This record gives sequence, C-alpha cells and structure tokens, in this order.
Amino acid sequence: MVKWSFANMLFCFLVFTVFVTISYRLSAYLFLKEEKDNLVMVVNTVADNLSDSTEELTSINIHRYLNYKEPNVLVPWYDNDGNEIKSAEGIGIPGIFRRIFQIYDVSGNMIFTTKMASLPLSDERSVKPKLMMFGGEMGYIVTREIKSKKTGQIVGYLQSFNELKYFYSVRNRLLTLLIMLEILALVFATIIGYLMSNHFLKPLAKLHAAMSKTTTLPSDEFEKVDIDSGDEVEELADVYNDMMSQTQDYINGQKRFVSDVSHELRTPLAVLEGHINLLRRWGKDDPQQLVESLDASYQEVKKMSSMIRDMLAISHLQHSEDYKFEKTDLVASVEELVEDFRMLNQTFRIEFESFFVGYKAYAQIYKNHYEQALTILLDNAVKYAGDNEKYIKVTLKSDEKNIITTVSDHGLGINAEDLPHVFERFFRADKARNREIGGTGLGLSIILTIAKIYDGSVSVTSEVGKGSEFSFSVPKAT
Repeated sequence: MVKWSFANMLFCFLVFTVFVTISYRLSAYLFLKEEKDNLVMVVNTVADNLSDSTEELTSINIHRYLNYKEPNVLVPWYDNDGNEIKSAEGIGIPGIFRRIFQIYDVSGNMIFTTKMASLPLSDERSVKPKLMMFGGEMGYIVTREIKSKKTGQIVGYLQSFNELKYFYSVRNRLLTLLIMLEILALVFATIIGYLMSNHFLKPLAKLHAAMSKTTTLPSDEFEKVDIDSGDEVEELADVYNDMMSQTQDYINGQKRFVSDVSHELRTPLAVLEGHINLLRRWGKDDPQQLVESLDASYQEVKKMSSMIRDMLAISHLQHSEDYKFEKTDLVASVEELVEDFRMLNQTFRIEFESFFVGYKAYAQIYKNHYEQALTILLDNAVKYAGDNEKYIKVTLKSDEKNIITTVSDHGLGINAEDLPHVFERFFRADKARNREIGGTGLGLSIILTIAKIYDGSVSVTSEVGKGSEFSFSVPKAT
C-alpha cells in the first residue's frame, strides 16, 4: 500500500512538474517575443516619422520629426568630443521611454538619445533584433537606416537598445512563484496520494489479508470478505468469495466423505473381523458355522460395496458443475424407466401420468442425473411397499419455471418426526426394516445433491400406513 501511495504521489508530482516546466518556458518565450515585437514596432514608428525629412537629420531639426511640440523639453548634453546631443526622458511615441533610442546623422554622430547613454553605432543594419550586452545589461539592439520618403536618400540612422532587465525580473518572479506552486503541489500530491491509497487500497489490503490467511491456514474455515467499494475491487472480492466458497464446499465434501466412510464402515468391518476371528479360532472346523460366517461376511461386503458406491456417487455429483447446462426430455426418460420397473416388478401396478401430451418436456438437467434420481425414488417405492397395495404412480407436470416429477405410493409411509431428516446422509426411518432391505441411507441424500446442483428442489409428504409422495423439481430448459 505504501509503495502504491508513493508511486501515485510521484506520478502526480512528475505530471505537475512537466506542466510547470512547459508553462514556465512557454511564458518566457511569449514574453520575450512580445518584447522583441514591441521593439521592432516602436523602431518602425520612429523611423517612419523621421523619414518625413528631406534633409539630413541634425540636432537642430530633429525635433520637427519627433512627436512633441516644445523644443525646450530636449536637454542638451555633450559627448567626449564636445558635440552637443539632444536628450529626452520621454516623447510622445508610446513605448519609447522604456528603451534607449538614439538617432545619428549620416556621418554616424549621435544627435539624439532618450537617455544619457552613449551607445556606439553598430555597423550591422538590420530590423531583426540581436542580443548584446551594454552597460552591464543584456538586451536587444536594432539598427536601421533612415531614408527620406521623398528623395530616397539616407538622412540618418536610428538605433534602439531594449534592456531585458524587466523581462528577467518578471521571469525570476514567475520562476519563484512556480517553485512555490511546485512545493505546494508536492505536499498536496502527498496528502491526496495517501488519502487515495487509503480509500482505494484498503479493500485490496483486506482482500490480500484474507488470501494470505487462506494460504497460511488452508484448512481453516473460509471467511467471506465483505467489501462494499462499488468498483472493480468489489467485483474481484465477489469472484474470490465465490471461488473460495466452492473450494470450501469441495474440502468440506472430502472431509464429510472421509468421516462418513470411517463411521459407516466401522460396523460392517467389525462384523467381518468378528467372523474371521471366529473362523480362525474354531469355526473353520464346523461346516455349519463356516457357512454362516461366510454368508454373513458376504452380506457385509455387499453392504460396504453399495455404501461406497453411493458415497462416491454423491462425491462425484458435488463436482458436476460441467453438466449444469445439459438439457433432457423428461417424458422420454420417465417412460423408459417406468417400463423397466414394470418388467422387473411385475407384481406392482406402475402408472405414468404426463401433462405434456403431444410434446416434449425439456428440463435443465443432465439425463443420467435425472434418471439416477428417479430410479432411487422408484426403487424406494418398491422396497417400502410392505404388504399394502403395490401401486406406484409417476406424474410429470410443470409450473411457471420448473418441471415437477412426483412419485407416490401406497406403502409403509414415514413417521412425522422422521420426515425432516429423511434427506440426511445415512438416515434410516425404519432401522429394522432397513436391515432387512439392506438400504444405505444415502439414496435420498443423492437426490437432494442433484436438486441443489441444478437449482431445483425435492420434498416429501407421507402418512404412516398410507404411503408417501416425493416431488423432485428441476428448472425448465431455456
């Protein structure tokens, strides 16, 4: 989390630094360009005024062409050779007072300046400003000839030097301001980065902690991660919860399988061990005892085989997600199974009533799973018929979303106190009767597992001595 926070802060800081650098350079460039353009504009304005002269410019006639009326505004001063030079701190041309403007006669002698400064006339004649140092200050200089508009003759020279002191002052103030903003941005980015990382990475840290705990203690009970951030992190947490929930179901199923096997096999194994010990001691010499022990052992082995087969069936069903999207015509499956049971149990009257007359009833279930569930229900109806009427009825109907298979009989029925437990593993309602029949107590548990896989349901109503009715519901095919 700290790494992400630092990276986020660094990224924001770098972005702002780039923005500040670009802003600074662009501002400096535009300001400098403005200075150069203004210098050229003012030089051209003054030169245009001076070009009205038809005679050579002198300190005597210069005031006629400059934009002021009172000659006494010009202050005379003298150069090193004693030549009189007129100067003025400002004249009527906008922008001229901020720069050194000097006018020279055709011989190159200075005859006018805006400031008390002696700038040698440059040999280069160009309207394009050039950078140079004068009086300890860096600035742009422009030197150009002044030609009479009427005669076309050169009447003098104009030279202007624009100090960049103001530009450097503004640039330095701008740089100071931007550095202060940069420092504030760094502080702001640090705070925002920390707050953002706290807000966005807290759910991730929670998810990471849960994953680390699962990795360290994989056998512990899975704890759901509750994240309500409303973003992709919440979706990731939901995926993790679903994945871990399924994994936990598999782990619990394996634990339950091992526990059930060890518990349910304890009795038949004890019986086997007892008979084998009996035979080892003296039973093998007694033919009658030998036959009885072998028969009893054989029956216990059959029970164990049937039990293990049913338990493996449940374990396999719990990992049957790949079959969830299979479609099956239930009418065809019921007709086939009913016909098989009629053939095997000819003393029973088995009826089939379908509300899907003339068309098929497709359900969202794998065919083998549906037939496995129906076989268990029919087999139980046969086993627990007792001495009552040997009648079984299979009904196929539907509601808005599901297709319901009902198997009813006129058998022994189930006690009311046993009904809530009939779908539990290894539960036997009539234990004495189950010993005679040889049931494992897993059949109805298998049906419940199948129903859960396909988002269906299974229920039972029963009355002792009158029979039972089991309903197995699965979704319609889409």
